[in-house]
Amino acid sequence: MPWSLLLRGGTVVDGTGAPGRAADVAIEGERIVAVAPGLAGAADRALDVAGRVVAPGFIDMHSHSDLFYFACPSAESKIRQGVTTEVVGMCSFSPAPVRREQQALVKGWVGGIGVTPDVEWETFGQYLDMLRALRPSVNVIHFVGHGALRIAAMGFEARPADAGELRAMEHGLGDAMDAGAWGFSTGLVYPPSAYAQTDELIALANSMRARRGFYFSHVRGESAMLLDSIAEAIRIGDAGGVPVQIAHVKASGRENWSKLDAALGLIEDARRRGVDVAGDVYPYNAGATKMDNLMPAWAHEGGVMKLLERLADRATRKRITDECLVDGERWGTVSQGRVGFDQVFVAACRRRELEGLNLAQLASQTGKAPAEALMDLLLEERCTVAMVSFSQSLENVAKVMAHPALMIGSDSIPLFEGEGDRPGKPHPRTYGTFPRVLGEYARERKLFPLETAVHKMTGMAATRLGLRDRGVVRVGAVADLVVFDPASVKDESTYPDPHRYPSGIPYVVVNGHVAVDNGRLVGPSAGRVLTPDR
Repeated sequence: MPWSLLLRGGTVVDGTGAPGRAADVAIEGERIVAVAPGLAGAADRALDVAGRVVAPGFIDMHSHSDLFYFACPSAESKIRQGVTTEVVGMCSFSPAPVRREQQALVKGWVGGIGVTPDVEWETFGQYLDMLRALRPSVNVIHFVGHGALRIAAMGFEARPADAGELRAMEHGLGDAMDAGAWGFSTGLVYPPSAYAQTDELIALANSMRARRGFYFSHVRGESAMLLDSIAEAIRIGDAGGVPVQIAHVKASGRENWSKLDAALGLIEDARRRGVDVAGDVYPYNAGATKMDNLMPAWAHEGGVMKLLERLADRATRKRITDECLVDGERWGTVSQGRVGFDQVFVAACRRRELEGLNLAQLASQTGKAPAEALMDLLLEERCTVAMVSFSQSLENVAKVMAHPALMIGSDSIPLFEGEGDRPGKPHPRTYGTFPRVLGEYARERKLFPLETAVHKMTGMAATRLGLRDRGVVRVGAVADLVVFDPASVKDESTYPDPHRYPSGIPYVVVNGHVAVDNGRLVGPSAGRVLTPDR
């Protein structure tokens, strides 16, 4: 009986960190059945991959593609950079659970991160069933967002949860995990997750301990509050008895860059004490989020309609400006740090001519003070603006990428995919994270060996998630694979021109099916919604 697929003549970098070795890889169905030099069996299809690396498909440990599968199930920006599995439901956001009467509130909460489909589900299980029916091109690992749980239990209230509301959140979390969620995530800089106290999060962590849940946290502050916020995340995981993953580890704002070593030290100390804590990073010194997150947390209470009312009120605008404007030149919040107006760019909004402008340029065009231009834009666009902001040092980016407890996650927010016109200027990490690690940081800067780079994007993430048969090239593993040219693999996406696919990645295999064939996306999609083995 012939094999389904044979990858012949490549160098296998197997995802464990071991040195690459010359070997062929044979696949039957969805599984790898042989890894050895000079395999001589017949195959339905054989690919000559001489001079190229065969590695496990990349696992994006932190992504915001949740809603984009509904607009673009091909997930082309990810599959074409070698990603075969995405972890979504991050930073407190997930599309479910949602109560019918709260749909408008939830849509306002989502605004600014892209597609807002008509919600045809209420429970997390119903949502996952619709995601399965879409059959995205990548495998999907889904967390439930603390923000979604909190909205379902108590709306956008800026206060601690009472006992009944906490029980409702625990029940919602249990239902989501029974349906296939891997745990819950927080985005403690983002309302309504920002309104939660530590004890609420410890209680939720405790409630999922028996189900072996996983706590994933965008910490409460990545700037002035960085050290206390890292310590809080560690405390939640430790007291809750669950693994804790710290999202996109970084120090934001020049005045906070020197705190990174101490933040990494907190993680290292906790690991030495036996706390199951790790984290993820992306290979860029800019981040991206909704522009309305530049408003202080109190301004969001009640949801986006209340925020818009506050932005329309002159006295409230003055209060916001007095609180956030620094030296007339920078804008800052307690949780997100200070950033110059020339360092914040419009990534997407309905007025496409504004995309790519920074807030200083917008102010110059309109003749307004930058703070007024910012709030006017949010008001006019009804808080549906996405932004990119530069707040990190490149030295720190290299430091976190090289850290042995940190793996790779893009933190990407896709804005548009597919053929034809491509609006928006999404962060280049949407298209280039994984080839950038290989090309820029492993090959050019020699920050770490190629095998380490692959390990951080495959086996390390798989082990963290408890994926026993993915993230590695070995007999019996699922055939999620990427073939790349180590001499030419490169991210091509840039901030001015982000909608560009990487070079040097000719083949991607998902669950044994060729998904990218000589650089072209082909079907049918073979991705799955992966559920934990509990």
